[in-house]
Amino acid sequence: MKKVLFVFTLLLTVSVVMIAANFESRILSNYEEYVKTFNNYISIVEKTGKLDVQPTNRIDRAVYTIVGELEPAAYYRWIRMRSFQIPAGAIGNFQKIDMQYISKNIYERYKTKDPVENLALSAFLVYVVDNLYRQNVGPTDFPQSPTFAEAVFNLVNTVSEHAASLVKTYIQKSVGAYGNVLGDYSYNSVDLKKLLLSSLSKSYGGVVPKDIADAIKKFKLKVPAVDKIEIPSTLAGLVFDALSQKEINGAIEDFKDHMTRVMDSTVRGIKLFISTGRSTSVAVDHAMSSVVSSLKIQELLAANTVKRAVSRKVNNRVLKLENRLASQSKTSSSPLIWRWLIYALVLIFFIFYKIRAVKYVLLSILTFESLIILFEIDPMLSRFDSTIYGFLVVMVAFLSMLSWFGILKSKKVLLMISSSAVIVLFISLLFVPLYSNLPSTRMSKNNNFLRSAYAKIYESEIYGQNGILTYHLKGISSDLTALRLDPYNFISQTISSYLSTMKRAKVYRGIIEYPAALRVNVDRNSPYFGYTNLSTSTNLLKIVRDRADAALSDIQNRLKAMSNKELIFSNTIDGIYTLAAPALRDEISKHIEDQVLSSNLKEISSTINGIVKKANMIPEKAPNIFFFQTREGSKLFILVALLLISITFFGKNWIYRFIISIITVVGSFMLLMPKAIEIFVEYGFPTYSHVLQKGEGPNVVMIWIVVVVSLFVAFEALYTRLSGKKQFEKEEGEV
Repeated sequence: MKKVLFVFTLLLTVSVVMIAANFESRILSNYEEYVKTFNNYISIVEKTGKLDVQPTNRIDRAVYTIVGELEPAAYYRWIRMRSFQIPAGAIGNFQKIDMQYISKNIYERYKTKDPVENLALSAFLVYVVDNLYRQNVGPTDFPQSPTFAEAVFNLVNTVSEHAASLVKTYIQKSVGAYGNVLGDYSYNSVDLKKLLLSSLSKSYGGVVPKDIADAIKKFKLKVPAVDKIEIPSTLAGLVFDALSQKEINGAIEDFKDHMTRVMDSTVRGIKLFISTGRSTSVAVDHAMSSVVSSLKIQELLAANTVKRAVSRKVNNRVLKLENRLASQSKTSSSPLIWRWLIYALVLIFFIFYKIRAVKYVLLSILTFESLIILFEIDPMLSRFDSTIYGFLVVMVAFLSMLSWFGILKSKKVLLMISSSAVIVLFISLLFVPLYSNLPSTRMSKNNNFLRSAYAKIYESEIYGQNGILTYHLKGISSDLTALRLDPYNFISQTISSYLSTMKRAKVYRGIIEYPAALRVNVDRNSPYFGYTNLSTSTNLLKIVRDRADAALSDIQNRLKAMSNKELIFSNTIDGIYTLAAPALRDEISKHIEDQVLSSNLKEISSTINGIVKKANMIPEKAPNIFFFQTREGSKLFILVALLLISITFFGKNWIYRFIISIITVVGSFMLLMPKAIEIFVEYGFPTYSHVLQKGEGPNVVMIWIVVVVSLFVAFEALYTRLSGKKQFEKEEGEV
């Protein structure tokens, strides 16, 4: 039997050591698999607009469902941003919906009962969020993530609880409990009878009465059996690795201290029993039974003392793991990110050492950057590049307008026409949509969104407790309440105060009630109405008049404010209904009706119902998609910006606008036959990928206008060059 127990203990120890070593490797392996699968699936979605794959394992299925969550999340934000805006001052009423919130939502729905697996999942969600923000994962990103912090807390708490339970079994063994314990820790025996005799010795001045000592020796101590515990295999390594012999010894010493205090109290009980005439054996039996019954709580209290040390060790392991996860997440950045610095250094060099070559350097930079935009980078999703280009667009608008006035003074007709056309084209691309009301992107066609958790979030933001429509209705309700209070306060306060003054002056006699009217009965012959008191009575009338004017002014202001709020409510619900599916409209109408009937808004229910009915007449549409909101469209927009700066700021050099115009034509044709589009929603949110259906396409007219204008600019540039060359040859011939 001893041999079997030894072999079992040895195998358990070996397996624990292996599991302890495999904790980090398991997390890192799962994390790597998560990231690899995610990047693969995202690539498929970006290319095809859908995720048509068959998951083959647990991680594949988890990533598949998470990537599937990103599409309705992106659609939610896309619709939300274009249907209504949260008014200033009301932001405190609304939950901030960002990717941290969404990742937390995903984690809560897809986490398992295994805290180790949940840690890997939460770490992966940190990668997902950082990926959407287009940044590498850093060690500090993990503790800053609420999802990861929750997973770590649950893991540490679970491990420390199991460690405390394990320590408790060793404490139980120390007092002689029957049963086996996990692990190979040693323990010192705790003799409860000796502890009691020690407390008795202190109480009796060093000598324990013989009858009490004999009764204690004769008492048969029966302690409960060792608690049966089960530590999951995924956590066993962490528990045994974090729990050292030092913690076991310390917990047993704490238990001895606790039991010493219990024994001191028990001694007082023994003395009390004996003093009441009970026999010594009965007193000791009762006291020892009380000691045994208190063991469980004392064992638990002593075992819990190891939690802090265990938690600290596990947290330290997780901290080191965060650094390894971050290093494993790093992706090699494209060397193109350094091109801006190279541009600046090259320009500075030629400005100071060869100023005549600067124009050729600028031409090379513009040409190279145009080709980079066209074939390499995605300016829509690179935050650094988008910031640079955003600044460039503002600078282009400013410099081009200044340069354009100079072109107008030059009296070069073709250049004036081409530059004016590019300016108009540049402005048009800001406001003319690339895709208008794509039928398949309407809410009623997006079943993935309507069945998702994000539809509920959107509905809550519309008509929930803190919804936008609820917010506006509460504002109108508040004004209605104020409208009721203004005349009430005037009557109950001002009129009542005036009548009270009449009564104090002994003028008031009462109220005479007629069938259709009331009359205030006063003493018309009272000195109060006399000439000598005219100043007082007149002042009181002025007070009444002023307060009446103030009440009327307040009522007018309230009516005006309520009218404005009704208009805002109408515009808001119009914007929401424009993009809302019929089923969502029905839900909104029902909740508005309930809110109106349950408040004083029912006084103006006809007005509210009229606003809702008018909105319901609006046909459902999809948001327009502008050039700068898609990958290819944003590229074309930037190319037109470069074309604008080449024709205005660099207008004296024909080669600038000729090269950029040709590249712009190529970029235009890339927009004519797309199979899928990727719509930029908001920084930090996933893009919304959509496969174009039959009959759906871009704004071909606008694209051809870009082509025609670009070709005209190229023609003008060549004409300028050729005419200038002929003029030069003519002058040479005359010489």
